[in-house]
Amino acid sequence: MPDQPQNLQPAPTPDPEGGRKPSIRTMKSDVEELFKTAKPSLIQLVGQEMSGKKLEGTREKRGTREKYYYLTALVAILIFLGAGAYLFLSQRSPSPTEEIKLVPPAPFFATETSRTISAKTDNRTQFLRLVEDSMREQEREGTIKRLIIKLQDEPAERFASLGDFLNFYRINTPQGLLERLDNSVMFFIYNGEDGNRIGFAARTRDPDRTWRELITWENSFLSDLQPLFFDERPEIIIAPFEDRTYRNIDWRFLKLSQKKDLGIGYTIFPVGNILLLTLGREAMETSISRLLEK
Repeated sequence: MPDQPQNLQPAPTPDPEGGRKPSIRTMKSDVEELFKTAKPSLIQLVGQEMSGKKLEGTREKRGTREKYYYLTALVAILIFLGAGAYLFLSQRSPSPTEEIKLVPPAPFFATETSRTISAKTDNRTQFLRLVEDSMREQEREGTIKRLIIKLQDEPAERFASLGDFLNFYRINTPQGLLERLDNSVMFFIYNGEDGNRIGFAARTRDPDRTWRELITWENSFLSDLQPLFFDERPEIIIAPFEDRTYRNIDWRFLKLSQKKDLGIGYTIFPVGNILLLTLGREAMETSISRLLEK
């Protein structure tokens, strides 16, 4: 029997996409899906569009925020480096208008007190008055006061050298003596039972020649150093300088009074080659002791 014809149905058309839905959602696909499932209202369409725009705006804001953070960090680093450079340069080179504070040189030995005086280099009267005022100040007996002298050379200021000090008092020295001394000098005032006695200490670069020049100076020591006695009046004594020793340190002394501790003493302290000159025995011995104890 012949086969009966069967109802043939056309084969389903293969889905060009392979029956798979798009894996990437877009705003267009969301709208198409919405039309397939339901009839969207205008509010839904607007909401869908706004949602897409919001997502894109969030991405844009995130990128802008990151750029802002990077820019802020860069500016902060530049400010930090600039501040560090300014502090470094300000310490290395002070402003021309900034006054540089003078630091006095270290003393050769310890003192109980100190006084700083300042005078103009062209005002001799002012200088002499300030030193005399310092000499009249009463301190505890047996103590030493350091005298720090500043000289004003407009617009600068500096510490006085031994040459400056002697020039103010118009005291002559042997030729070459000051040239062998360092500029750093220590002026001091010893407070003794018989009154105050001035002295100074300075380092010499040639102790042997300095010794010879001081011995040569002995012939005119008394007349040359007369201004440094202030209110004291040395007695007329014909006796010459004599050698003395204190704590194994040799020094020379000219006694100028039978009743008071008044005279001219000098030595070169061997440790450091320090020239030491005072106008009294106690002042010399106390200074030597302090140099030994340093």
